[in-house]
Amino acid sequence: MADEELFDLLIHDTWDALPGHIREEFVARRAASTGWGSNPRQESDSRCWEPLRPVIVEERAYRGLESLAARLLHLAVDACRRRAPTLGELCRVLRFSHSLPLMDPDRPLVAAELTRYARPDLLIEHGRPRLLEFNNSTRLGGAAVTPRLAEAYARLCPQSGLHPPPSTVTARSAALARTLRAENRHGNAGRLLMPAYWGIDDTGTARRYETVTAPILADARRMGIEVVQAELADLRLDAAGRLLAADVPIDLVLLQWGGNRIVNDGGGLAALRTADRARTVELFPRTESALISSKAVLAWLHEDCDAGLLSAADHALVRAHVPWTVCLGLDGDPAAHEKLVRMTTGQRDRLVAKPAVGKSGNAVIFGNQTSQQDWSAVIHAARESPVVLQHRVESDRITMPFLDQESGRQVSAQVPFVLGPYMIDGAAASVAVRHMGPAVPAGDVVISASRGAYQSTALLAPEPPEQGSRTTTVTRAGAGTAMTKTKTGTAGVGAAEAGAAAATRR
Repeated sequence: MADEELFDLLIHDTWDALPGHIREEFVARRAASTGWGSNPRQESDSRCWEPLRPVIVEERAYRGLESLAARLLHLAVDACRRRAPTLGELCRVLRFSHSLPLMDPDRPLVAAELTRYARPDLLIEHGRPRLLEFNNSTRLGGAAVTPRLAEAYARLCPQSGLHPPPSTVTARSAALARTLRAENRHGNAGRLLMPAYWGIDDTGTARRYETVTAPILADARRMGIEVVQAELADLRLDAAGRLLAADVPIDLVLLQWGGNRIVNDGGGLAALRTADRARTVELFPRTESALISSKAVLAWLHEDCDAGLLSAADHALVRAHVPWTVCLGLDGDPAAHEKLVRMTTGQRDRLVAKPAVGKSGNAVIFGNQTSQQDWSAVIHAARESPVVLQHRVESDRITMPFLDQESGRQVSAQVPFVLGPYMIDGAAASVAVRHMGPAVPAGDVVISASRGAYQSTALLAPEPPEQGSRTTTVTRAGAGTAMTKTKTGTAGVGAAEAGAAAATRR
């Protein structure tokens, strides 16, 4: 997609553009169907509401999200490169607090490695995507549930013409197959390890985790990948330094342990580290990619804009799609800290404070909902652990029908939502959607599962016939309505091809 189109990119839920009889039939079939899984009970009204539709995004807009996310991910790595030559140095500069047991501190920063697997979270403000965080990690929430929901929604009403985006599961299998083809140097088809391990859960209890699930295993085998399942504690090295699992050499390891602290690894982590640094095994994705998830990187993007280090097109892209962000407590310089505090004094109502490294909306504070005393306490705490201050994004709201699972009553509500397209080797796959329920407050809210948000998905609408024309789109923003003109050009689809090529060249 051209730079100008990315700058002007607007995203709208086009549910209301569907014919009325299609919408009615879709909701009726969804309300009558079962097996969609459980939904959170809303604390505000003690009801268990079930959403009755997905978000609808035009194919062109989806490809625009793909191009935007791919470009911002690469700009993020560029910003990190300007500040650290190696992964270990980047970890130190970011004051990254989470353990990365497989990190190679001497490894240089390579965009193709650090952006292989991500799920950027974007709020939509007056139709414009606004990036909140990158979410690069070995484990991304909803990666299997999101495509399953999309496929189920598409089957409800096939005559609608709505279809799922490419599946995250399928896209990841393709990336694994590409990696095996590109990196295998041993004369066989290559083997993929899906390890099981013991880790500490959120309650502090040690339990066994499986990397492999039935859909992941079936899709990998569909791609012709030979999958080995083994315990992390059973891994060892052969005389040539190759990783062995179940007594066979391994070429690639699928990592899916997220933020869980691994215990009782029996030397398996050490074997993985040794084989990785000897370049006898590949990891997908690399654990160090989590460093890009620090929201301090968003502050660096704006610093680089201020310093004139970006091209005019990239400068415009960051300013348009990344909320203004600064980071407190990053460099340990009291003078720099006080300068930022003075800069943001008086702007509290426009700002949100967030831990630079955090998840699930924990410790996120809206300045317009916080006393001066509590806000000052957050600023002071940044000396111990970095905090970002970010311009508040006023999320658009969409009309969502809900069913009370107990009474059968249906209601419609205007709810805020966040989009998370999965990015795999530069290409977009399924779109994770989180939105609030009918009892959502009118003001700002953290759209997180821990705060009662629903996990949903998006379907794609076919391309409209008027290619190259200008159309007028209505966007519901909060309680008001804004008319926004948008160009409907053909979106570029080169990100997927470029990502695949980059992975193959590695």
